[in-house]
Amino acid sequence: MITYKKVTKSTYKDQSLQLRELYLDAFTKGLSAQHIEVENAEAYLKTLFEKGYGILGFSNEQLVAALIVTPPSLDEERPSDIKEKYPDAESLYIAEVLVDENFRGMGLGKGLFEKFEATLNADITHVLLRVWSKNEIAYNLYKSSGFEDCGSIIQQKFKPVTKAPFEMEKRYMVKDY
Repeated sequence: MITYKKVTKSTYKDQSLQLRELYLDAFTKGLSAQHIEVENAEAYLKTLFEKGYGILGFSNEQLVAALIVTPPSLDEERPSDIKEKYPDAESLYIAEVLVDENFRGMGLGKGLFEKFEATLNADITHVLLRVWSKNEIAYNLYKSSGFEDCGSIIQQKFKPVTKAPFEMEKRYMVKDY
């Protein structure tokens, strides 16, 4: 059974090591594998929790899923038209959705979204996220959860071993509330 818990800046430290490992496993292996320094992952996650919060999923005591939310302004690559249309005062940005590879296909992504939506304040009218264009499973989850395409960017990344550069197209998606 999966249990979900909201984690904020004050309780993040208790989960920081497990969250770092979940994050690194998600982005340094498989099709979307890229080079990420451990220190950079730690700093990035800490920054997210300084301004945002997470919905974490646990199987017993093991962290197996996470959805991390921040103000949209923490996404410094956000195109200007998206900045103008979806201001921080009425919007949130889902910075990360992570599911342990051993728990994928079990509905945890859907569970994270349901718990997240239960935490939304009435003044939030839009939720944004971005997803790699080749991650069809995640894209389909977001579409089935009510998100629609609203823009895209190209990001420069580096392969894990060779550190050779490559590009990833990221699609922005939005859901109205």
